[in-house]
Amino acid sequence: MKSQHRFTRSAIAACVLALALSGCAGSSMMWPSSPPARVQTAGDKPVPRVQDCININSGTPSKYVCGGKVYTSHELRKLREDSASSSMASK
Repeated sequence: MKSQHRFTRSAIAACVLALALSGCAGSSMMWPSSPPARVQTAGDKPVPRVQDCININSGTPSKYVCGGKVYTSHELRKLREDSASSSMASK
């Protein structure tokens, strides 16, 4: 009987430790890493995103092909930031 309580206590301790170490890994919270994409109108040209492009060089800086044009990761970031700042200015 005593060994069963010891096993249960150690199992609970292991579960508590696992939960503490996992942190927020199981949570559904979304932490934005960049400003949200602006809403496009009919005449707007879409801003290329890394997620929509093909990686052709994983060096420094990485190079991507988006819509037939080659961009570096720095150029894609600059395009995204310029697009976000221009949409904020138009509000």
